[in-house]
Amino acid sequence: MIQALRETGKRSAGWLLSRTSDLYSYRNCVFVLAHMRCGSTALANILCSRDDISGYGEAHVRHDGPGALGRLAINQMRRKGWRPEARLLFDKVLHNRHDADAQPEFFEARAIFMARHPDESIASIADLFVRLGRQAYDTPLKAAGYYAERAEALARLWTRFPPHRRIGILHERLLRDPDKTLARISGRMRFTPPLKNEYISTAASRERGGGDPLMSGLYNRIEPALLRPKGKSVMADLPAPLRKRANEAYLLLADLFEERLEGAVI
Repeated sequence: MIQALRETGKRSAGWLLSRTSDLYSYRNCVFVLAHMRCGSTALANILCSRDDISGYGEAHVRHDGPGALGRLAINQMRRKGWRPEARLLFDKVLHNRHDADAQPEFFEARAIFMARHPDESIASIADLFVRLGRQAYDTPLKAAGYYAERAEALARLWTRFPPHRRIGILHERLLRDPDKTLARISGRMRFTPPLKNEYISTAASRERGGGDPLMSGLYNRIEPALLRPKGKSVMADLPAPLRKRANEAYLLLADLFEERLEGAVI
């Protein structure tokens, strides 16, 4: 009962706030749409270190209708990520529950899609949840189920954004050549001045699900040296249908992003 009242209060406050300024329009938003452990925190940090973008990372706001952007702003205020002078609102969305019911206006935003090889992502997700002592995705099986569902949802979302309002990047490309990748993003998203490979990692981007709690605070830029050789594969231990589903979802995203992959079988 108490939780329901709190949720109702948040929605009412968000709706009221969203009516106070023209800022609360999806045309004034930039989103990172991705899955966990794909480098999204580093990119979010770069974006949110700009004076013209208000945000910090993953706000866990459901973009399901009127008032969502007001709730996003309130969340940023509470987490000290709010910039009232900014012209763009930021959010990072990594879970289907936050964009599954997105309204048509949602697709007027600028969208940066991200994806990472399933083997690397699944292993990293499971390792993270084990280290945090959380059970939601603490096994490769659980992590793979999440990965496949999210990657498939990202492909569906991609088709709904106008081509000039979306761009897709792969984790490996971002780490291998961050300057070139950031230049691509700046050109497509029309960021002036263009993005720079530097950022400030705020506490909000590392705490309470805002971003990467392990690595984000250790760096102030994307380091190509962090592109390490692949570790032990976890894919072989997954059920064959799930393994196939995760692989196909990733290959579809890479194709949509028009990124050339080295080899067609992963």
